[in-house]
Amino acid sequence: MLSISKISMAQTAALQTKLYNTHYRRIYNTCLRIIGNRPEAEEAMHDAFLKIFKHVHKITGEKDFYAWSQSIAIRTAIDRIRKKKIYFEPVDNLAVTDEPPEEENPAGWSVEAIKQTLDGLPDGYRIILSMRLFEDCSFEAIAGALKIKESTVRSQFARGRQKLLQLLKSK
Repeated sequence: MLSISKISMAQTAALQTKLYNTHYRRIYNTCLRIIGNRPEAEEAMHDAFLKIFKHVHKITGEKDFYAWSQSIAIRTAIDRIRKKKIYFEPVDNLAVTDEPPEEENPAGWSVEAIKQTLDGLPDGYRIILSMRLFEDCSFEAIAGALKIKESTVRSQFARGRQKLLQLLKSK
């Protein structure tokens, strides 16, 4: 990747256009899974690209760019959700394990069916499930991004997963 500080305005615009065209679907889908609202996800995607373009000169490799831009998209989407004052239930002494449920996908639900059902969940569950299942974030990373306790993330994940399975089974 070229250093933006050493190229002309025309080259900068061309690089930004190339980055946008290459990565906008991924960034948009990340924002949509977290926010669950298409217009809000589009706004979050554009905000994320503004941040990306502002700091892209700091990235030297494509792998670095992918992970870095994904984290910007996640944080930008979470910031938009925070403005809506999402409530996460605090849980102090709930024992939640990382053990998968006995039947993870017994009915063979499609990824699309899971995503559509996920959109119908309350924001708190949807955000945590999306970050864990689709963005592959650790519980610790989710807790840090949402500024809540890791135990709360784990309990919300377990409850959200149960609710998601209930909704999928009822379809």
